[in-house]
Amino acid sequence: MYDLLLVVEHWRMTKSSPRDLAVAFRSLARRLHDAHNDETPADVSASATAEVHQAIARAAAVLGSPATAEGVADAIASRRNDQWTDADLTAIQEDADAAARAIRTVQNFSERS
Repeated sequence: MYDLLLVVEHWRMTKSSPRDLAVAFRSLARRLHDAHNDETPADVSASATAEVHQAIARAAAVLGSPATAEGVADAIASRRNDQWTDADLTAIQEDADAAARAIRTVQNFSERS
């Protein structure tokens, strides 16, 4: 199975299914790690890491799950389709978008180094 890449258009991820969002949250740690190189500024790294953790915490609050990427992903995956509200799905999507933006910032700074 391949890793799902987040599709980012003008800093906004396209609308995703709950399954896509679960995959996205599961891959956050790896994607954040892979975005770094030896030249990534420490302040950029710290800021992006904090933003990713904040996005995870917000999603966890919506889902009532542990505030870890895996906890959020598991909560998303275990929720039946008829249990989703538009507000919850939008909130989780926005949190995934925020995490993707933070990771892209690291990638941009790392590429310039």
